[in-house]
Amino acid sequence: MSKTPWLIKLVRPTYGKWLLHHWGVKCEGYEKIPQKGPFLVIGNHTHTYDAMFLSASTSFHIHWVMGAYLFKNRFLNYVFDSLIKGIPKQQGKPDIYTIRGIKKVLAENGIVGFFPEGTRTWDGESIPINDATAKLIRLFNVPVVIFQFEGAYAVRPRWSYQRRKGPLTLHVVKVLYPEDFKGESVGYISKLVNSYLVHSYESWQQKNQIPYLSDTMAEGIENIFYTCPSCSQFSTIVSSGKNFECSSCHSKWALNEFDEIHALENSPSFPSIATWHQWERTELEQLILTHDHTPLFQEDEGVLFQYATSKQLILLSKDFKLTATRDAFILNVISFRDKLAHFDKKEIIFEFKNITSIIINAKSTLEFSYMKKIYRVRIKQNQSILKYMELYQIQQSLNLKESV
Repeated sequence: MSKTPWLIKLVRPTYGKWLLHHWGVKCEGYEKIPQKGPFLVIGNHTHTYDAMFLSASTSFHIHWVMGAYLFKNRFLNYVFDSLIKGIPKQQGKPDIYTIRGIKKVLAENGIVGFFPEGTRTWDGESIPINDATAKLIRLFNVPVVIFQFEGAYAVRPRWSYQRRKGPLTLHVVKVLYPEDFKGESVGYISKLVNSYLVHSYESWQQKNQIPYLSDTMAEGIENIFYTCPSCSQFSTIVSSGKNFECSSCHSKWALNEFDEIHALENSPSFPSIATWHQWERTELEQLILTHDHTPLFQEDEGVLFQYATSKQLILLSKDFKLTATRDAFILNVISFRDKLAHFDKKEIIFEFKNITSIIINAKSTLEFSYMKKIYRVRIKQNQSILKYMELYQIQQSLNLKESV
């Protein structure tokens, strides 16, 4: 088994032990984990600290596949590369160097961890793995330890800013061995892994009815709810405490300790965050189908526009506006901060047809690859960067259907 870095040996019994206690983490099914490597560790991705929880709760070192942007900061690169021995991955697209890094660790009888979804869930519902992940599992041909994070979404949803009080369990649901999928098709492997990996917080909560308590239950919910079901306006939801409302039509709702939505004053509603989110995605698709090439959203205020080289992030602007048409992101830059900014005008159009990968970092930063260059765009808190991400995803899906 690959050697555990000295930093991990220092941190696990100190900060790691405190972290598990602080968040009230419980562990189940750990007796199923193989006694030695090589093997893979995968799980549904719900919480900022998912990887840290797993690393702190095990006796072995996990080499985590991590977003490549984390390695572009000199200090973080030293920590994640030199000290923790992480494996960089350019999020949203295949990376041959990532595959080589994983194979190297496994060849040394090490353990590699990654989250197949590639990003944390916004509404508590897992995204099933695709055939690309199944191909990698077949290629590596080692045991696969599958975790489910139960209650981690409720403890602190991705869209929220505050922790809630309630249980969080790391549950080893299954260990798949190479003989379990030897000679099987990629489709079979995908279905097999998904049968254990996919987790629905809504279904889990309906079954268990476990309360998660906070006086600020709903605060930040505008990060995920970008459309009002009453007036269909975008970016009008405003939250406070356990309640939220539309600033346009003044419809009101409350969120309880089971993440159930209750309409106030006869406002239209949905029973859960996941069902509301699915509805607004459908609304956005209909808007794309019926709209022309004018902006779909009111301008959001930008706070960070960066260009990523192979080694660093270069600041281009902190003063700009962001909107989108049905087939492009549009930045209206007030002023550039770097003389190297390679744009000859202040209206910058990023056409979807030239974007090859895209992902949201944290809550409000959109990172995408455009014409073989990587850009990062961050907007002000509570303006919902998610609608831009999902606009792109829906448009790509529609284009794919048209091409078939």
